[in-house]
Amino acid sequence: MHFVQRLNSSSPLGSRRHWLAAVLLGLGSLSTTASWAQAYPNKPIRLIIPYSTGTTTDVFGRLYALKLGEQLGQTIVTENRVGAGGNIAAEATARAAPDGYTLTLSTSATHATNPSLYGKVPFDPIKDFTHITSLVSAPNMLAINPKIPANNMAELIAYARANPGKLTYISAGSGTSPHMAGELLKTMANIDIRHVPYKNITQGFSDLFGGEVSMTFYHVPVILPHVKAGKLRALGVATKDRSSIAPEVPPIADTVPGYDLKPWWGISGPAGLPREVVDKIYQASTAVLSDPDTRQKFVTMGLEVLQMPVKEFNDFTVTEVGKWSKIVKDSGARVD
Repeated sequence: MHFVQRLNSSSPLGSRRHWLAAVLLGLGSLSTTASWAQAYPNKPIRLIIPYSTGTTTDVFGRLYALKLGEQLGQTIVTENRVGAGGNIAAEATARAAPDGYTLTLSTSATHATNPSLYGKVPFDPIKDFTHITSLVSAPNMLAINPKIPANNMAELIAYARANPGKLTYISAGSGTSPHMAGELLKTMANIDIRHVPYKNITQGFSDLFGGEVSMTFYHVPVILPHVKAGKLRALGVATKDRSSIAPEVPPIADTVPGYDLKPWWGISGPAGLPREVVDKIYQASTAVLSDPDTRQKFVTMGLEVLQMPVKEFNDFTVTEVGKWSKIVKDSGARVD
C-alpha cells in the first residue's frame, strides 16, 4: 500500500494508473446508475387516489394507471385513500420512500386549495413532493334550476344582488371544485350565495331538480345531459375561454372579467425522486396522453389533456397555491 501511494505521487506510471483507476471507477458508477434506471420499475407501483370510487378522479386515475402500466411494463395498483378532502392521500405520499414506487394523483384541491382552506395540512404542497407532470383538466359549468328567473350570467348576478342569501349552490363537499367555483363567483361578483355541501351528491342533484336548492358548478359531462333533458339551464363555463366540450356555452368570464377556475390532475411523488425515475414516468405519461384512443376516452369523461414538463408543472403549482390562498382568504371559507 505504501508503494502504491508513493508511485501515484511521484511517477508517470503511477499517475497513469491513478487516472485509469478513476476512469474505471467513474464508468462503474455510471454503469450502476444506468442499470438501476433501466431496471425501474422492477416491481408493482402504488398509485394513491385521494377520492372515493366512482368520482372523476377515481375513474380517470384507474384508466391512467392501466395505460401508464402498459407503457412502463409493470403493474400499477390503485389505492383509494379517502378523507380530509384528499389530505390523507397527499400525506401518505409525502411520507413514502422516494423510490418511485409510491405515486399520487395530485389535484387542484389537494395541492392548491386545501393548504389554505384547511386550518393546517400535514404536508407542504411544494417542498414535500416531486411534481412530475400535469395530466388533464376538467371545466366546470354553472347550471341553475329553470325556475330561477335568469337566462344569462348578468341576470343571475342581478337577481342574486336583489335577493342576498336566497340563492344556494350544491357541491360534494367543502374544498371541492364546485365549492371553490361558487366562492370565487361570490367574491368576484360581490354577491351573497350560500354553499350547501352534500355527502351524497346524487341527493344534491335530486334537490336541485326539485328546486330545493338553486344551482351548481359541476363538471361539464355531468351537467350537459341534465341541460339537454330540460332539468337544468346552463349559464356559463368556469373557464376564461369556451370549452371544447361545450363550445355553445359562454364563459362566466365574459360577464365577470378574470373569472377562471379549472380543476386539474397531475402525477406526483415524494420529494427527492431520482431524476431517472422522473424522466421515465414523464416519458411514459407523454405516451399515454398522446395515444388517440386514450385521449378520446378522456374526452368522453369531460377531460382535456393538460400536460406540462417538470419545472413548468412545479411553477404552475406554486402559482396555484398563491392564487387560491388569496381566494380562500377573501371568501372567508374554511374547513377545520
